[in-house]
Amino acid sequence: MKRIISYVLLAFLFVNVSAAQSVDERIGNAINSESWHQLRKIYMEEGAHIQSPFLRTLSRFFVAHFYNEPDSAMHYGGILLEKYQGDLGGGVANVLYLMSDDAARLGLWNDAYQMMHAYNTALAQAQVPTEPLFVATENQYAALRDAGGFQVIKPAKEIRIPFSYLSGKRENPRLICLSAQIQGETVRVNYDTGAGANVMSEEMARKLNLKLYDFAGTQISGVSNVNSKFAIVDSVCLGEIVYRNVPFQIIDFSTGNAEADTQLKEIGLHCVLGTQTMMPLGEIQFDFANCNLIVPRKLSAKPSYAPNIYRSAGKAFVLSLYDCKSQTYIDAHLDSGAAYHGLTFKYFDRNRNLFEGMTATDTLRYAGAGGVRSAKIGYTDMHYKIGDRTVKSDSVRVAMEGDLQEEEFDMLYGLPEMTAFDKMILNFKDMWLRME
Repeated sequence: MKRIISYVLLAFLFVNVSAAQSVDERIGNAINSESWHQLRKIYMEEGAHIQSPFLRTLSRFFVAHFYNEPDSAMHYGGILLEKYQGDLGGGVANVLYLMSDDAARLGLWNDAYQMMHAYNTALAQAQVPTEPLFVATENQYAALRDAGGFQVIKPAKEIRIPFSYLSGKRENPRLICLSAQIQGETVRVNYDTGAGANVMSEEMARKLNLKLYDFAGTQISGVSNVNSKFAIVDSVCLGEIVYRNVPFQIIDFSTGNAEADTQLKEIGLHCVLGTQTMMPLGEIQFDFANCNLIVPRKLSAKPSYAPNIYRSAGKAFVLSLYDCKSQTYIDAHLDSGAAYHGLTFKYFDRNRNLFEGMTATDTLRYAGAGGVRSAKIGYTDMHYKIGDRTVKSDSVRVAMEGDLQEEEFDMLYGLPEMTAFDKMILNFKDMWLRME
């Protein structure tokens, strides 16, 4: 569950709307709460009734950005900067940041760099403090541009890559492991849909003799926030797929807890491949029954319910589920790097009336980058709809304590919930997921 910290990027967007403009009000509420599934639904169904031209353009920009339409996001972001800088106020930097990410997804590395560089330079000239994350992002884009840019090379055919479960068992898999060639070395990696960045241990980086950039301002979120260094790997090979100039965040994998560190050492994983290596493939299929990662030659047909996933500000995948218990759509962090699954404290706190009489019966301890934590939990049954499937799941963990400021999603959709199905298809062109 690693992601580059970027929650500050969207906190500025407190859109002022008139109560008389009901569609505008609901659009504004969706933006302010970062409810991107809800925003898209309102925009697609009632966008023609939005009264504010600024709000209409801003909505379209966000929908395009989070639902993987980077070219459209660049277009509407450009309109925002050209016509609505006064409405954006201090949010200009945040729009530029998201646009730079869109440019990077399109392979426009110099454009991505120039957006961040121009803004950071303007602040420096005005003697205004810069946002460290923006400066770090500018530096990373410059390094990638100078290296030739991140590239993906794959043959025009179906590709099957064997994987294994860390535990050796599908019922309690813990992690998905792939064999990769990194700088010519065979490395076992964790293939993690919950990781918004590729991550490598300092130990592995030293072994591979990587050049490390110490760009202050970038952090990786694990159990807690960890400062990271930056490196560019010349080549990563997954089966017949070749990645060039691959960005990695380099961190200390230790937790500071002797027991946890001993277990991490026994596991022996020093590398995580995240969403950046997945999205350029167009579609990936996890064949849990036969332990194969499949990259199809031809993308699957879009189902009627698409889209039902989006890419978060932290560049992780978020699944929109219909929760029958609360009778609402909820956001689930799709995290194949999570060895457990369950409802978050954010969900529990918002739906306390559904858990009257429940008492904590267990304590969940979890370790990762940045330390070890524990939380009191209870258990409940869950009934939800995912795409065109209806699922009943028994003994789902419910976090009964936590920090609401740190809670981004309603549910952690971890690997054990995924492997209950034979196959999981992730399509990034139309942003949908299907379980089979």
